Amino acid sequence: MEQELEPIFQSYGALMSALVSQFGANCQASLYDMRGRRPQLVAVTGTVMEAEIGSHLPEKLFDRLNSAARESGQPLLFTAATPDGRRLSSSLTLLRDASGETFGCLRIDFCIESLMHSINVLQNFCNFETPPAAAPAIAGNEDVIGMVDAIVSEVMNENGSLRTQDKRTYRMNVVRGLEKKNVFLVKGAIDLIAARMNVSKFTLYNYIDKVRSETGSVDPKSSLRDSLQASGKADGR
Repeated sequence: MEQELEPIFQSYGALMSALVSQFGANCQASLYDMRGRRPQLVAVTGTVMEAEIGSHLPEKLFDRLNSAARESGQPLLFTAATPDGRRLSSSLTLLRDASGETFGCLRIDFCIESLMHSINVLQNFCNFETPPAAAPAIAGNEDVIGMVDAIVSEVMNENGSLRTQDKRTYRMNVVRGLEKKNVFLVKGAIDLIAARMNVSKFTLYNYIDKVRSETGSVDPKSSLRDSLQASGKADGR
């Protein structure tokens, strides 16, 4: 660190250097003086993104920091992005003197772009399925979906002993139970059940096809997977 710091900030300058040394080129630490009207940058270590000494902390971020301090007294954790679009995992921590007065804040930005890319590569390489997002509420259908959710919980609990022993058998049994109760005929049920079972909709349709083929209730020329693909084309996906 080349910046000349006031004595009150000097120990934090050493901490910033230690953090960047520990976490490498993907880490940047910034020190702000909060004794004025707005937090002003007085020191920065790391090269994740350009930062001009004397620049101010964005006002919206400053407001969020103050809100977090009032509500919980904990550091503010947030996601951000560099000017060129790389994703950041960031934090802001208030600095107080011995009397409890706030005099500054420390910002830490860690670039997670390469980490996210590595996760995607590993998921594809290992054929991991990305858990689907929870099913959104459907206007006018909340009560029915609530009933479906209760039925799903009941059937999953009935087969709970298999959950950690044989996932495929567990999921097939759950699908069989739900099929008997005609749950899959409810609009929005597929999204909900896929989320509850932690599988993709395509995988769930595969399970449903297998269950219906066991009972002879599925037309092999027109499977649920085909229906899914057709609906995807109709939606422009």
